[in-house]
Amino acid sequence: MAEDKKSATMFDLIAGVTDKKREWSRWSETDQKKFTPFIVNRWLSMRMELTELINEFQTYTIGQLSPRDTYRLYYDLLPTNKSFAKYIKGKSEDKYEKDLIAQIAEHYQVSRSEAVDYVDLMDKTQCDRILTMYGYSEGEKKKLLKGIK
Repeated sequence: MAEDKKSATMFDLIAGVTDKKREWSRWSETDQKKFTPFIVNRWLSMRMELTELINEFQTYTIGQLSPRDTYRLYYDLLPTNKSFAKYIKGKSEDKYEKDLIAQIAEHYQVSRSEAVDYVDLMDKTQCDRILTMYGYSEGEKKKLLKGIK
C-alpha cells in the first residue's frame, strides 16, 4: 500500500529556509509551485531582526529572481533558527462608525482610509468638535464616538 505524502504548506516552505533547512530540489514540483516570494517576504519581514534585510532584497526577489533563486538566496543567507513572528493584520476600517469616518473624510478632504488614520491620531474631544461643527446632536455624537479614547 502506497503512503500518501502530505503536501507542504506555505509555513513548511518558510521553515525550509529558516529553521528546518531543506534544499529546493527536495521539495516536490507541486510544493515548489506554492513558493510565492511576495508571501514569503511578507512573513519573514514580520521578524524584527529580518525586516531590513527582507526589505533590501524585495526589489530582487519580486520580479527579477525566479522563485527557485529566491528560495536559494534565503536558504543560504538566513540564519538557522526558529522564532515566532506575530502576523500583523491590516487595519480594519470597521473599528469606527462609518458615518464618523465619512464626516472626517469630508472635513479634511481625504479618502476614507486616510480618515481612519486621522481618527487613530485624534482624541474624542477633537472628533466631538468636528461633529459639532456639522450639527450633530449629542445623541448622534455619542453613538458615533463610541470606541474612541
